[in-house]
Amino acid sequence: MLRREDITEERVNAWIAEGRRLGFNHFLTREQREAQRRRTLSQVKRNDSVWIFGYGSLIWAPAFHYAERVPGLLRGWRRSFCFWTQLGRGTPKLPGLMLALERGGQCHGVAYRIPPRLVESETKIFWRREMISGVYRPIWVTVRTPKGPVRAVTLVINRQHKLYTGRLAMDRAAHHIAFAEGTNGPCRDYLSNTIEHLRELKIPDRELRLLWQRVIDLRAQAGTLPRHEHDAAS
Repeated sequence: MLRREDITEERVNAWIAEGRRLGFNHFLTREQREAQRRRTLSQVKRNDSVWIFGYGSLIWAPAFHYAERVPGLLRGWRRSFCFWTQLGRGTPKLPGLMLALERGGQCHGVAYRIPPRLVESETKIFWRREMISGVYRPIWVTVRTPKGPVRAVTLVINRQHKLYTGRLAMDRAAHHIAFAEGTNGPCRDYLSNTIEHLRELKIPDRELRLLWQRVIDLRAQAGTLPRHEHDAAS
């Protein structure tokens, strides 16, 4: 689990240095990240809160401080394993897959409210956590919540980015998720954690459940399925 104390500028620089050592050159500089953050938040007034909509690991490890956390529904965008990770949850030889939002459908997730006094510090944590590679585009969306509609920042896929996968067959996606592992652990843990925390919130996601079952099947066929993974599939 990515912790707040892991998301320092020094740690981010170390991740970027390791990526460049492996031949990757798709990272945003600190200045580029900060300019993007300021552009995105330019419409936020001094005494406004900022809502952030999470649909993957932000549900179970946001790392930033917030005042409220509520379930939310975003229409017009769907959760999708659509970009490669060659460090955190995979390697250059066997990259893992990560979630972003793609056009179409709808997505249940969690909306976090950052109060005005914390907007500056906590959005910096959020940008440092998410915007290292530039694979995401931050946009403003309307999220339906039990409190009524809220305007929130969320992350959608940058289809021009070299890590974007395009449309993948389920078997190919499941293979990478089943067997890829990186510095942040196995890619399959990312999927199972997302499913488990969605289930705790009583949020269904049939596509993720089908994908997880295919991951379990592939690992069983390979003889690499521990009991706890079998139990998680049930």
